[in-house]
Amino acid sequence: MKKKKGFTLIELIAVLVIMAIIVLIVTPLVMSIIRKARISADKRSVDAYGRSIDIAIASYILDHADFPDSLDELTIEYNGKEVVCGVMTLIEDTGVYLSECRVGNYNVKDSSTNDGWYHYEAKKMN
Repeated sequence: MKKKKGFTLIELIAVLVIMAIIVLIVTPLVMSIIRKARISADKRSVDAYGRSIDIAIASYILDHADFPDSLDELTIEYNGKEVVCGVMTLIEDTGVYLSECRVGNYNVKDSSTNDGWYHYEAKKMN
């Protein structure tokens, strides 16, 4: 009796089933990693935007010897992803609060604060 070369249909189906099970297990894990990386990158974008506002305030104070009345008076240099914040509050002794921030189509909140706003404390000038 001659030996057959190649795989039987049952062996091929078994391999395909095993591969499908592996894909079903790995896909959610990879998607979760991608989602967490996007969220982390968006939070860093908002943080970089807030820090650029903080730098602009310090520059304004050095140039004018006074705290700005609004964020419109500042020259903010930021080159990251587009960040849009709905409420931007500027308080002289407290700092800057950014709320309802969005990066692209995603809402971004600061998980380290109770209200989800990004807080940047005012720096005291000596």
